[in-house]
Amino acid sequence: MSMTTRPDPMMSASYGATDIEAQNNRNTWMTMLYMLEGRDKPDHPKRGLYTGLHKKHYSTFPGVDEN
Repeated sequence: MSMTTRPDPMMSASYGATDIEAQNNRNTWMTMLYMLEGRDKPDHPKRGLYTGLHKKHYSTFPGVDEN
C-alpha cells in the first residue's frame, strides 16, 4: 500500500481547520509576506491588513508558477 502525499504543504488534506499543519503553513506564509511588505510599521498605509498579500507575491519566489 502506498501513502499519498499532498503536492503542496499549504493545501489542506481536508475541509475546515482540521489540517493543522496546512493552517500553520498558511499562517507562517502570510506573516512572512506581511513583514516583507513592512505592514507592521505604524506609517504603512495597509498596516493591520493581510488583504492582497498572497496574490501580489505569488510568483515572487523561485519554483512558484501561477498555472
